[in-house]
Amino acid sequence: MSKRVWNPPVTPNKGDTTTAWRSVGEKEGSESFRNLLDREFPQGDTLNEEEQKVSRRNFTKLMGASSALAGLGLVSCRRPESYIVPYKKAPEWIIPGTPLFYASTRPSAAGAIPLVVTTYEGRPTKLEPNHDHPDASGTCAQTQASVLDLYSPSRSRKILKGGKEATMSELKSSLQSLDLSKTALVFGNDDSPTRNRLAKGLAGKGATLISYEAISGEPLDAGVSHVVDFEKATRILSLDCDFLGTDPVGNSKAFSKKRQGGNENYDQEHDVDAGKMNRLYQVETQFSLTGGMADHRLRIAPSRVAAVAGAIATALGVGTYKADDKDKEALFPGAENAVDEFNKWVKECAADLQGAKDGGALVLAGSRQSKEVKQIASAINAKLGSAALKAVQTDLGQYGDLAQLTEKLESGDVENVIFLTPSNPVYDADGFAEVLGKAKVSVHWGLRTDATAWACDWHIPAAHYLESWGDARTESGVLSLMQPMILPLYGGLSELDLLHVLGGGDLPKDEFFPAMGEVKTTLAEITGKSDDETWRNALTNGFVEGTSYKAAEVNAAVPEIKLADDLPSPKALDVVFATDASVLDGRFIDNAWLQESPDPVTKLTWDNAAQISPVTAKALGIYDKVIALEPKTPLMRIGTEVKVSKRYETGEGEGNHSPMIVLNVNGREVRVPVVIAYGHADNAITLPVGYGQAADDGRESAVEFDKDKPVVGHVGLNTGFNAYALRSGETPYFASGGVVTTTEEKYPVALTQEHNSMYGRALAREVSTDTLEGKGDFQKQMKNVKKQGMDSHAPDNISLYKPEGSETWSKTELAKKTHLADEIHQWGMAIDLNTCTGCNACLVACQAENNIPVVGKTQVAMGREMHWIRMDRYFASQEHPVEHGHVNHSKENPEWVTQNPESIPQPVACVQCEMAPCETVCPVNATVHTEEGLNSMAYNRCIGTRYCANNCPYKARRFNFFDYNKRNPLIKGNLYKGPFGEKQVGEAPSKQRNPNVTVRMRGVMEKCTYCVQRLESAKIKQKQQQKVNKYAAGKKSHEVAVSRTKDLRVKTDSVKTACQDACPTDAISFGNLLDNNSKVVRAKGNVLDSVKIIQGPDYKEINGSNRNYDLLQYINTRPRTSYLARVKNPNPDMPDAKFLGQATINIH
Repeated sequence: MSKRVWNPPVTPNKGDTTTAWRSVGEKEGSESFRNLLDREFPQGDTLNEEEQKVSRRNFTKLMGASSALAGLGLVSCRRPESYIVPYKKAPEWIIPGTPLFYASTRPSAAGAIPLVVTTYEGRPTKLEPNHDHPDASGTCAQTQASVLDLYSPSRSRKILKGGKEATMSELKSSLQSLDLSKTALVFGNDDSPTRNRLAKGLAGKGATLISYEAISGEPLDAGVSHVVDFEKATRILSLDCDFLGTDPVGNSKAFSKKRQGGNENYDQEHDVDAGKMNRLYQVETQFSLTGGMADHRLRIAPSRVAAVAGAIATALGVGTYKADDKDKEALFPGAENAVDEFNKWVKECAADLQGAKDGGALVLAGSRQSKEVKQIASAINAKLGSAALKAVQTDLGQYGDLAQLTEKLESGDVENVIFLTPSNPVYDADGFAEVLGKAKVSVHWGLRTDATAWACDWHIPAAHYLESWGDARTESGVLSLMQPMILPLYGGLSELDLLHVLGGGDLPKDEFFPAMGEVKTTLAEITGKSDDETWRNALTNGFVEGTSYKAAEVNAAVPEIKLADDLPSPKALDVVFATDASVLDGRFIDNAWLQESPDPVTKLTWDNAAQISPVTAKALGIYDKVIALEPKTPLMRIGTEVKVSKRYETGEGEGNHSPMIVLNVNGREVRVPVVIAYGHADNAITLPVGYGQAADDGRESAVEFDKDKPVVGHVGLNTGFNAYALRSGETPYFASGGVVTTTEEKYPVALTQEHNSMYGRALAREVSTDTLEGKGDFQKQMKNVKKQGMDSHAPDNISLYKPEGSETWSKTELAKKTHLADEIHQWGMAIDLNTCTGCNACLVACQAENNIPVVGKTQVAMGREMHWIRMDRYFASQEHPVEHGHVNHSKENPEWVTQNPESIPQPVACVQCEMAPCETVCPVNATVHTEEGLNSMAYNRCIGTRYCANNCPYKARRFNFFDYNKRNPLIKGNLYKGPFGEKQVGEAPSKQRNPNVTVRMRGVMEKCTYCVQRLESAKIKQKQQQKVNKYAAGKKSHEVAVSRTKDLRVKTDSVKTACQDACPTDAISFGNLLDNNSKVVRAKGNVLDSVKIIQGPDYKEINGSNRNYDLLQYINTRPRTSYLARVKNPNPDMPDAKFLGQATINIH
């Protein structure tokens, strides 16, 4: 195989017009990136210095020691592993190895998430969305990962009083002796009817009720929320609202349904109908998942969002605000007339909103944006008569905020505080630790002993929501129930148990569950029914039918917009304290699945870092520290300019380092690493919160770890930097006046953006509903999706290898014709890039389902992450103008175009090639093809040559360099200690594992299997149905005729892979390619040689969507997973319309 050579990302003169890249190193062609391409194996596939120390001689010594211990007979006397037993006597319906499924709910400030919980012998192992729920959608990454928190080793296990263990009776006595008229209770922002009822009762006795979460914004009106119906929204303006990501609003599936233009089931004759598509305008600072989906995106510093909102409102006749020319010019740098460009952007956006039919216009304001921005959004919605937005009344109006609590503590009105919030106010609320010291009695209830727990007099271990009775309302107000899957593992109490005790009740004991009784009481009050049948139905379904919020009125007055006179600048930056896509506000700091999930935009793991635009980075002298631009010199005689030198390198693998900066905001400062963020607004810097809760490695800008008062476990230790140190009560979302000072320090980071990189033309494909120069109208672009990139001129694939069965071993005539000889099932998948947001839900769901291990920051940095699904993220922009259908490389587009690229995510797992390159090179047949079309792995046969990974063009295989499942990879150096390393076998997290999936060991290759365990389970259930049919017919087995293709075939679309089930936007279709009624056949078609041979004369050709294409089709691997191109729906009158819908990804 010839050596790969880096080519700078350029666009061809014909056809594709955009430049695509994944990272700064790839865009600039850094030396480390070129070195990566020069090696056959990347750095992660070679031994580092520490690994080399484990030489053959050392290994012999270790084995000698272990053999000696074995000779003494100590091995056979080892302590037995402890097991989690949820019951003393198993119920008669429990069958070992057979899962049971229960409906439950995960509480959330954005609205409860309805779930179906998979349990094995009482152990919750996997969470799926409850598709029968009225507010059913998929699940987010945090929801998928929350099951791991149940088994977290760092969970609190003891009641503490003054840092020492106490008893339940002491706790009860102390709680019931509190003077409620001097007591404040601090809750989260989720809406629980039972909690609200009990809290109201305590408030009647004088208690003060407070709600607080670190990243929740101030509501426009107390107790009033908004319900969004995206199915009614055709034109959407989002003002700094990442409603598909960290600021969830509405149902993601409903939004995605409108993106499909009436073809969500792939059964519309003309595929996507542009007239039925919604259109999204996004105004934001840093790239978000919502911004990646937007048809038009405007970069802007957070302090100036109100200016754009006010200008659009004025254009719609709402208010009289007039934006300054300096604001306009800042948003369109490099434009010939920036003021005109701004005016056109605002005018056409407003006209499009006003022209939406049937109240289809919708304006959303970010939950953490200023109150004036929210008021402007509300006024515009009222003016346009939005049918997609409804104001509703909740019961949360009875709660005050943290500022009120602070005031009452300082005045002495409150002497006792009980914390029931998932946030950590001593850590994340500015100055609150000092105020809390004025309380006479303070009580903390939580899953772990965080900073607030140690600052309080009492700490109570919380029961996880999967161990608790409770209820919660979804965003639209549907009453949903929580029921325990398992008894509290460590004797924790639920929130309702605690409130029951405060009200004078008893603690849970034996078969007495006070929380369950309280939930039943609430259910009876709401429904007017107290019978057992109503209760059982609610538990079975997971919700109560016919429940919702009542309508409310909302403030629609137009505010006066006041902006600072000075614009943000490199010397006075806007600093955004952003919600983190993994740890949220810091509550998931000890969740290893989320820590190891790459940030959807930056691709950073195990850390946070300041994000800054390339232009601002260059102005501050940071860009050259990330990657120096090499000076160009004419090559002798030829005249071509070439790069000739190098000054800085970020490095590769373990050597990947980001420069450290000192960020000062109003006299407060932190030292943090910085990364270049494409698409970020200029003169602004984004810093995700929730990290730096404890560190023992001497890093600045993180709380010093106290081993006597641990606030995190192995997972959260030494991860990131504390951004809350910069945040004050007056600047909860962003602050102005940030000053950056560069340093010579560097910090090691684990970035995955260049790991397992594919190369080729037209990897991810995109078309536009607008007519494009050189590409034609929408229909022509749709027809040419399959002919983008290499596919436009590559000849038809001809293979010398015929995928036929063997005359010797094939048992049937069909098997002799094709090696894919199963006439019942042939599995396939289609991934729609038009609705995929890149949210990581599929990645974490796959990890939970398939026992995929965590490897830790060091191993991730070396490219050894084990995720079976990787989420590739590409940027693409049109850097040169298109003239007469050709790219003119002698000219450059203005900066406002080139610095605002499109972002396209692309999930990639094993595509199950029919002609798999990996199978032909395996020397031991460890990877083979099944007759159903799966590229399967025989783990016990694998000897770890890694030939298959090197031969995979999709880079979809993962190798176990260590026993990640057996030895804790989060303890420094532990993986290299062999038998003397600390084991994690038998610890609580191992109880989460799926018993139907094997746990792989060191030296074994693994990859996606289409969740083969689910496929086999579905096939077994289908076979069992024949037994039911036999009994129903009253006949003997041999008397009942069975049709293999009809009776043994799994019902249409009844089996789902883990990634498909979790997807919140319904972007994944999976099913049987032999079933013409299957959604996957409608999406991708059935034009495969194997399907034609199997179905024979019964074959009916179905072409599927015009947008469907095979990844790297020209190398003739015949993948079973295909992709559907993304469709952009730009407004043709907008100034950026001609640059959109062309982000087809070519990586050379």
